Amino acid sequence: MRSWTGLMALALITAAATGVVSAQNTATSQGSPLTAMDYIQIKQLANRLLFAFDTAAAGGCEFADLFTADGEFQPGGIKGRDQLAALARLGDQKGAFNTRLYGMNHVIEPSPEGARGKQYVAEILHDNQIPPVPPEQSQWSLVGQKRGTMLPVGGHYEDIYVKTPDGWRIKRREFVPSQGGPHPTAAPVKMPALPAGPACGPAKPFGKASKLTAMDYLEIEKLIASYGHALDSGYGKGDNAEAYAGLYTRDATFGATKGHDALARLGFIQPHSATYARHYLTNHVIEGTADGGAIGKEYLAVLDIGEDGAPSTVFLGGHYEDVYQKTPEGWRIKTRMLYLAKTGSDAKVVPNR
Repeated sequence: MRSWTGLMALALITAAATGVVSAQNTATSQGSPLTAMDYIQIKQLANRLLFAFDTAAAGGCEFADLFTADGEFQPGGIKGRDQLAALARLGDQKGAFNTRLYGMNHVIEPSPEGARGKQYVAEILHDNQIPPVPPEQSQWSLVGQKRGTMLPVGGHYEDIYVKTPDGWRIKRREFVPSQGGPHPTAAPVKMPALPAGPACGPAKPFGKASKLTAMDYLEIEKLIASYGHALDSGYGKGDNAEAYAGLYTRDATFGATKGHDALARLGFIQPHSATYARHYLTNHVIEGTADGGAIGKEYLAVLDIGEDGAPSTVFLGGHYEDVYQKTPEGWRIKTRMLYLAKTGSDAKVVPNR
């Protein structure tokens, strides 16, 4: 059954970090040209929106901060900071480690207002349960276990972005549900009562102090986009151990796993082959740090694609929190932690994934 909570949640999801960005960079009748940093900042804005909605951080005010003061969401006629914050609080599946909303295929174009965008969105309900496996044992025996569900809610957003003194913000977002057939008819949506809560204070800025260049952002995005390719297939060569460990600094840690050799072994015991695909990362948020480095976070969905007629399954989901370091070889992961998707105030840390 398609619930309003699920629909609205999806409508408020962010774009994927690996989304498609329009390369239109010349003046047109649609608006002034956008710079490379404009595209990057708009992507970062949309990526943050997913985390802010799923967590309802700061009572939903963190979500409202990503809109203009008169920002709106449709359908529903939701407008202004307090209504947007209340919308983020809607539903009972919130918390600091809630991971449900996955965005992708983000297209950005200049417009008279500043910019417009489209993104696809889907919702996954995770039920993470990891049975114990000896650390040196292959993980193939776990493939295909169903620990989550792709919910029957999804579609795309249509956004208007404007550039404010505090950076890019969302002026308007509309969710368009996916419907098949030659003449789809939009189903009416009944607006539920928004939950009560405190009014939001002044909006908190983000990203203004970053020292990262456009190329830094792009190279860090590439690093994280490479994660699945390296771990699942060794970039199509089948040998994933060194490919996976090569994404980290030599002294990096992933939970309790530390150092190049240990990380290579961790990669090797994961299911892999020259044509395997399992780890999907999206909604990548990147922040520059005062020392010239960077931190980041992104959603993870481990999807087991069905073979020989078997159904595909959702195996695992959650989010990574990373520290990145720029080395002579380029940006690398310095530390990484995985937090399983979970509602409430606590989460299980999985150090060896």
